[in-house]
Amino acid sequence: MKILEKLNSLIMLDVDAVHAYDQAIEACEILTVKDTLTEFRNDHERHIHDLSEQVRALGGTPEVHRDLKGFVIEGFTALMSRGDHSALLAMRGNEELTNRVYKAALEMEDLSPEARTVIERNYADEQRHVSWINNQLSARVWERKAA
Repeated sequence: MKILEKLNSLIMLDVDAVHAYDQAIEACEILTVKDTLTEFRNDHERHIHDLSEQVRALGGTPEVHRDLKGFVIEGFTALMSRGDHSALLAMRGNEELTNRVYKAALEMEDLSPEARTVIERNYADEQRHVSWINNQLSARVWERKAA
């Protein structure tokens, strides 16, 4: 069933995001950045839970694991995250990816109303995440810490 595959691919994307956020959070020094990235990681954990419920409702089994892509994303984030600036850059790339994938998921025609609601809510989170990250990068928050 195509919808189950899409929901499970979103679950795995969010699992990947949680691991990437763990790497970025560990690299950050600015408390407000660290706290906000922790909130965003928690959003991704909620996405996993909510999408898993939708998969179960459709008679499927949630695929709550990482694939090779997930290990690559986590490794890239770990390599890139050497302080607040680089962690924010790495997470912007990850959030741009999640935004594209969630937007594409909303274009599926056979989504149940319940699944569409969950995906719309998650996509709104993704948009908020990338917007906040872009604002922090534009404000060059890591420079204010050094001043």
